[in-house]
Amino acid sequence: MRKFISFLIFLAFLFTISLPQTANDVLKEVEKKWNSAKDISMKMTMTVYSYSSKGESLPTKMSMELKAIKTPQIIRINFTEPALLAGQIFLIDTEKQITKMYSPSTKQIIEAPYTLTQTSTISLSGIPIMGENSEDFSLKIAEITEKNQRIYKITGIPLKADLKANYSSFEFYISKDYLPIRLVIYDVQNRPYIEILWGNIKINSNLSPSSLRTFPQGKIIKQKELINMTAPIPFLSPSK
Repeated sequence: MRKFISFLIFLAFLFTISLPQTANDVLKEVEKKWNSAKDISMKMTMTVYSYSSKGESLPTKMSMELKAIKTPQIIRINFTEPALLAGQIFLIDTEKQITKMYSPSTKQIIEAPYTLTQTSTISLSGIPIMGENSEDFSLKIAEITEKNQRIYKITGIPLKADLKANYSSFEFYISKDYLPIRLVIYDVQNRPYIEILWGNIKINSNLSPSSLRTFPQGKIIKQKELINMTAPIPFLSPSK
């Protein structure tokens, strides 16, 4: 009897590990990994595509290094390209209630007040077009081989009319340990619209608040107006 029970447990175990993961399962694991992180750092490149009247691709690329600590919540972004942004540093410091921006061209540090409405968190809901509801999309998942590694590929087709009016689909590539690799969003003509690449992701590497707060030397200019951060940052979304 014991052998039979042991055999059943073994079969149940095999059945459990062989169950295929759904797209929602994988997305939830990504979100879980992100939201449970004490700190995170990554390199990220975002390319936005526009097209000429002849259909020629006109890409605009923005690259950055992002570092974030959950407690106290501090977010630092070092821009590396385009040339117009290269060397700029943007900081949100919720503990000190300030935001800062360093400009290498002027050697100035603009310091402005921080408000609760600016609060951002590391969250899956920061993925462009996905919002917080994956039910707005028809999702399918596949395992593919890329650079000799097995990874997940999630394809999403929008279901809501307002999304269909702007996007035809997206492809989200995720590693087996639930880290984002690449996201491609296609316009209504099935042309690449936004592409995001992630690299060198490190989670819980003991980032210190002082390292994120350390800026190059520069003249500090304090202002009462908020600093407007218009660059979209995937995986950073407003807190509720």
